[in-house]
Amino acid sequence: MAKAPMLSLQQIGKTFSNGTEALRGMTMDIEQGSFVSLLGPSGCGKSTVLKIVAGLGNLTTGRVQWPTSKVDSLGRPDHEISFVFQEPTLMQWATVFDNVWLPLRLKGTSRAAAKDKVEEALDMVGLHDFPNSYPRELSGGMKMRVSIARALITRPDG
Repeated sequence: MAKAPMLSLQQIGKTFSNGTEALRGMTMDIEQGSFVSLLGPSGCGKSTVLKIVAGLGNLTTGRVQWPTSKVDSLGRPDHEISFVFQEPTLMQWATVFDNVWLPLRLKGTSRAAAKDKVEEALDMVGLHDFPNSYPRELSGGMKMRVSIARALITRPDG
């Protein structure tokens, strides 16, 4: 008997107000614990799919379902998911520590309560020596690792 997918995209489509069709009929099931990479040429809809799954964009057609999860009133899953986009999108005025702490801070976790988790996430990506650095002081790869640490800090399901 097959396991129910954690996430199911069913015939999703997205057409922007200017008429650009970014997605048409995309169907995909993702099992819990999966590591998924979306590959394709520029402009094929990879970021659009991620934004829709994250609840940051609206569908034109189709459905996004979280079969194994309870959802809130907006249809978002009650479990933790994280994304790392192709650009690090760090807060330039904030330290590495503060950039990684952000998801926990948005949930009301104090800096002191988050300290051990932030240090653990920075250690996981090899940036334990850089908590007080600012993005302008980091290489491109280091900035990406800060983004990865920020995605891991909530300990996403899977």
